[in-house]
Amino acid sequence: MAKSRCRFLVPVRYNDGRLVEPEVMLEIKMALDRRFGGYKMLSPTEGSWHGQVEETHEIEVTVLPKQIPELREVVIAIGKRLGQHAMYFDAPAPSVEIIDVESGREED
Repeated sequence: MAKSRCRFLVPVRYNDGRLVEPEVMLEIKMALDRRFGGYKMLSPTEGSWHGQVEETHEIEVTVLPKQIPELREVVIAIGKRLGQHAMYFDAPAPSVEIIDVESGREED
């Protein structure tokens, strides 16, 4: 079954300018790995939302369509933990296959 390549943004700094602690980022990554089997975190990039310029990590998690609501709840929890007012979350239609290279079959 095809999976959705979901993306969301995590700020590098809190709203008061302090850096998000490395241990907090590690907790986020470990939670994604445990709950969804992995993630991809891209280097910080700059963006703007309602005139507020900030650096964010783009995180990608590939999930089954039925897992999208669970991932959405995790993103909300991350936003609350980091004191955010809103979080960017993109969950497009399923298009990703994870292929077992030995058998040629799609993994679950």
